[in-house]
Amino acid sequence: MGDACRQLVPRALRAVMGMALLLCWGLGSCRGAEALPERLSVLDNGVLRIGIDLNRGGAVTLLEAKARPGNLINNADYGRQIQMSVYSGPIPFAPHGKQPRPEWRGLGWNPIQTGDCSGRPSRVEESRNDGSELYVRLIPMQWPLADEPGDCTFESWTTLEGSSVHMRFRVSMQREDRTQYPARTQELPAVYAISALHRVMSYTGEHPFSGDALAELHNDWTRPWPWTAWVATEGWSAMVGDDDWGIGVFREEGCRFNGGLYREAGSRDAHGGPTTYLAPVEQETLDHDLVYQHACTLVVGTLQEIRSRCNRLADGPALPPAWRFSGPTRQHWHVDGASDGGLPQQDGWRIHLGEAIPRLVSPCRCWPAAGNTLLTLTISWAGPPTTGRLLWSRSDALALDGSRSVPLALVGDGSPHRYQLDLAHAAGYHGLITGIAIDPVGEPHPASELVIHDLTFGSASR
Repeated sequence: MGDACRQLVPRALRAVMGMALLLCWGLGSCRGAEALPERLSVLDNGVLRIGIDLNRGGAVTLLEAKARPGNLINNADYGRQIQMSVYSGPIPFAPHGKQPRPEWRGLGWNPIQTGDCSGRPSRVEESRNDGSELYVRLIPMQWPLADEPGDCTFESWTTLEGSSVHMRFRVSMQREDRTQYPARTQELPAVYAISALHRVMSYTGEHPFSGDALAELHNDWTRPWPWTAWVATEGWSAMVGDDDWGIGVFREEGCRFNGGLYREAGSRDAHGGPTTYLAPVEQETLDHDLVYQHACTLVVGTLQEIRSRCNRLADGPALPPAWRFSGPTRQHWHVDGASDGGLPQQDGWRIHLGEAIPRLVSPCRCWPAAGNTLLTLTISWAGPPTTGRLLWSRSDALALDGSRSVPLALVGDGSPHRYQLDLAHAAGYHGLITGIAIDPVGEPHPASELVIHDLTFGSASR
């Protein structure tokens, strides 16, 4: 994995790279220990059939187009399917002295929807199918451990609309461990398809929604981290066959994806080892009592149909970002090298500094540099005057480094101050911006606090 892709992973977690490795080692060892039969709950709108297996956590195990019979979802083990999967610390996670399987030790706290790596399924507590919506509530299993329920609850809602599948998800954390662990990459959700859909396609350029040429993403599944990572600047990616037909995944809020082909292409065996994987992802801190919600849309059809449908869902280019920190979420921001005051936020995002130099990292979002050159920030800093830096990434330069940055000098009286950074002539601020980061201080300031209240982009000419 190249340096650009490494920047899509928090600095403190690059050595962990076990995210989404739910199939790469010891295939076959995870097949259903209890050998439960399928218990499908199915929706059928005449265009698509989708089924969730109530004996396997209510994960999606069936997706079929009426015009092209055959299951598109891979079910080789309990780490495949279309399913929820979330990550946190500690690493390793060894509750009550129970040890994780050695090959999954680096995953840490990792409940998933279908079941664990020993083949014990997650427990469905409630399900409904009213003919138009599938609902399921379950206690997930910790993938790396044998027979260890996750200390959280998963819920999902699934509906069909023509050739599209709309899915909503909710994770309700219920951990006794109140430690604030570093942000981890969350799969929103994980989608495993048959390897006949072996071509991973997306738009990754700086002119989204213009009809510009798509990119085919390639990975090397023999590496320790088998997938590739990219920024889908139109918010969608797809897995298609040689005939350009398959499954697209769209997420309205984000544009980061992981995915790739595992083993050989071309298999239509829904229980075979080869598979193609795709997941919209986000870096998130999962507090012990957080309620975390996300959604996505799957589109089945030709690549042209997938792109057209996803572009309509996106409703055109994104507006420039505006973040105001107040309420029950971090708005997908996270901090490396420090901790924060938890949720809900009261008049700002409170960062507690320690022995390291912190970095505040925005979610991956895409907006044009042109017309959005004035960044206004409101920050309170209780410490000596200091100069940090604002950094940004672009669609063609995903790494965060000093070559694309400007200084940010902070007043240290603890009161809110409004800062304006004119980026119009900053080196490297052009094209399509894909995210920002703030290194607020140039050296460690243990036991100090910084509060970021808001950030907005606009035009310097206003």
